[in-house]
Amino acid sequence: MPLAFHMLALRDMGMPLGEMNLEALAADCAADGRYSFLLAAPPLEVTGGLGSPVNPHALK
Repeated sequence: MPLAFHMLALRDMGMPLGEMNLEALAADCAADGRYSFLLAAPPLEVTGGLGSPVNPHALK
């Protein structure tokens, strides 16, 4: 039986997925013409947790 993509990627491969809504960041970049930024997505601190959701931050 084939595995769902999320199960294969997150659980079996440990690959984080960046499913974040970045439209507000794109609009801000277009408004001021500055497109350089740092996008960091550290996991939430859950003791003993696996596959924790990320807590994304964009710094301009």
